[in-house]
Amino acid sequence: MLKSLLEEFLKVEGISAAVVVGRDGFVIESAVSGKVDLDSLGAMVSTGLGTSEVMGTTLGRGKLYQMLVELEKGPILLSPLSPDELIVIVADSSSNIGKIRFELKKNRDRIIAAL
Repeated sequence: MLKSLLEEFLKVEGISAAVVVGRDGFVIESAVSGKVDLDSLGAMVSTGLGTSEVMGTTLGRGKLYQMLVELEKGPILLSPLSPDELIVIVADSSSNIGKIRFELKKNRDRIIAAL
């Protein structure tokens, strides 16, 4: 079920990967079109999300809901799903960030239920 939910993201223009990662950096499930180094992605996003969460707490801004990294060749969106898992969406520069955020919000509860 989780795999099919992640594959739905690949139908959105510009998305090349939808990946659920454990807080330990290990990939739990993924849907990928194209070449993505999932092991490296898992390790890096786990660290990046943790750092951003500490920043939010330290600055008194509250819990992290979503993190967007805008890169030259496209955005990467990260969002905690539970205390133990997070989702990562990798897209290219032609993608619509608003559409990606909408799809994540729309499917979030279903993804969490599938964990």
